[in-house]
Amino acid sequence: MLEYQLIDATNKILGRFCSQIAKLTLLGYNIVVINAKDAIISGTKGNIHETYLAKLNISTATNPRKGPFWPRRPDTFMRNVIKKMLPRKKYRGKDAYKRIHVYIGGIPERFQKRYQKLNPLEIYNADKNRLSYYNKFITLENLCARLGWNKSEIEA
Repeated sequence: MLEYQLIDATNKILGRFCSQIAKLTLLGYNIVVINAKDAIISGTKGNIHETYLAKLNISTATNPRKGPFWPRRPDTFMRNVIKKMLPRKKYRGKDAYKRIHVYIGGIPERFQKRYQKLNPLEIYNADKNRLSYYNKFITLENLCARLGWNKSEIEA
């Protein structure tokens, strides 16, 4: 039976939070992240939306159907951010990436049986209180809704 570390992403700064998760997985921990939609990205709303919407317009001139493709759901978005922080071309990076499980809200009922041993773990250096300005951030849910996430999808 595997032991999983349960981490809540509510009011955590996305970049700091994901870098610490990437480090923990490289050290061999199995990580379960809940409430991915409540993670925050610091900066003004306009700048953040402008940056990520510009990425959506990038395509190849020869065949735009070949990508690049960008995640629009909060759980896949956060998993993609963590993936970029791992040495994903090496075996240990690929192995670490398999040990990360991210969920939009709580853990769905159909996956409850998988996580029998859950140890809550707190990430301290990524809290919202680190921001000197409290109003210049948006949640990951807000950004993903702007990028085209349909909230009526199944939350897996």
